[in-house]
Amino acid sequence: MKTIKVIGVLVLIFVAGFSGGVVATRVIVRQMVREARRDPMTPIVLRTNIEQHFFRTMHLPPEQQKQVREILKDARDRRRPLMEQYQPQLDAITIETRSNIAAKLTPDQQERFKEFLSENRQFLPLRELPPKRDQSSNTNSSR
Repeated sequence: MKTIKVIGVLVLIFVAGFSGGVVATRVIVRQMVREARRDPMTPIVLRTNIEQHFFRTMHLPPEQQKQVREILKDARDRRRPLMEQYQPQLDAITIETRSNIAAKLTPDQQERFKEFLSENRQFLPLRELPPKRDQSSNTNSSR
């Protein structure tokens, strides 16, 4: 009987530690994501890191890196007008979807839904267009 109690206490300690670690990790990761989303440089840093990883993986020499950067920049420049044209329509659909969901919920559920949306912005997000870049400033040209 004494052995069972010791094993039970050890299991309980393990479960409590594991649960505490999961909760702490989730809180820290959410905070890091929130801070990263506030930083206007995040998309540029992400894009640069992805490009560098691609260049290392593909073993691209500097001349090919320059060519690929130009191709990617051209694609971004061609996507921007489409985003500007269609993003308001996509946002309208998102707002309508949120309203339709909220209409099906009880008042208590509506409050929880608002909290859920504020805590989980990845659910039905309203997208912000990236800031327009000056044609003369190319963050990758100095590499």
